[in-house]
Amino acid sequence: MGKLDGKVAFITGAARGQGRAHAITMAGEGADIAALDICHNLTYPRYSLATPDDLSETVRLVEALGRGVLPIEADVRSSGDMEGAVARTIARFGHIDILVCNAGIADMALTWDITEEWWDIMLDVNVKGVWLAIKYTVPHMIARNTGGRILITSSVAGMRGEPGMAHYSASKWAVVGLAKSLAQELAPYSITVNTLHPTAVNTDIIRGMAKAASMQTEDLIDFIHTGHALPVKLIEAQDVASAALWLASDDARYVTGHTLKVDAGRMLK
Repeated sequence: MGKLDGKVAFITGAARGQGRAHAITMAGEGADIAALDICHNLTYPRYSLATPDDLSETVRLVEALGRGVLPIEADVRSSGDMEGAVARTIARFGHIDILVCNAGIADMALTWDITEEWWDIMLDVNVKGVWLAIKYTVPHMIARNTGGRILITSSVAGMRGEPGMAHYSASKWAVVGLAKSLAQELAPYSITVNTLHPTAVNTDIIRGMAKAASMQTEDLIDFIHTGHALPVKLIEAQDVASAALWLASDDARYVTGHTLKVDAGRMLK
């Protein structure tokens, strides 16, 4: 018996990194997976995004666990793409029980050096993309009347300011306000809404951000390490996925509107 037997999880940003970890972890506990990613680069951020091959690898790993998986190439900023993605998921699996709004970008620049284009793309992906996934999933959850789980990836930057990341921090604070409002709206339907607040995670984004900032990757990692209370430089995607699994399971059925830190003690400093 898995913690998520019979459930369907719709996961954005699922081709690599944290999204792939969520897909594998939830599939390992019995969930079927709709795995969505854009699978091409944008003009911003200044590093490569996931590829179709990355999404295919997520599919392979989920299938190896014996679960159904639907790969979807879509842009979370597009209303049409997201409406279609939710419709395809329901057509394939019949329902959506868990929504994981994980797709996101990060980059570094001083506040006054951020361009209007960079600002707009950051907020569109990290905030509008979350809202659109919710907009098209929630009516189905309400109509089905069996409860549900919505998880949103924020960040420690959504709980404190981070120098050189004002646009990213703004986006990650924004989804906390979204989640807390939505949690109150959906409580009568037994649909919980919670945010995850990881510190820096050992994924491709760290290397991409270092390159964009003209830093050596190890120098960036060492800088991040100084902010941790626990003796760890970067946490792993699995650390976040394990926390998400708890929120998605019946073990956390009465937890809503919560900001769950997976931060190696960063917020203690």
